[in-house]
Amino acid sequence: MTTIEETVQLAVPVRTAYDQWTQFKTFPRFMTSVVKVEQVRPSITHWTVGLGPARHEFATEIVEQQP
Repeated sequence: MTTIEETVQLAVPVRTAYDQWTQFKTFPRFMTSVVKVEQVRPSITHWTVGLGPARHEFATEIVEQQP
C-alpha cells in the first residue's frame, strides 16, 4: 500500500487552523498531493490524490468532529 504523508507548520490560532482544516475543497491549494476533494454529503467526501501521473480515488466518512 502506498502512503502519502505531508506536514504543514501553521502560526495561527487553533480555531483558525481547525476552521481551515474542515474546508476540504481548499486542500489542493496547499497540499500538493491532493488533486480534488468533493463534499458528497455532510459527512462524506470523495478524494482524488496523486503524484505525477498516478491517481487514486477514495471516499471518507467523518464520524466525529471536535475543534
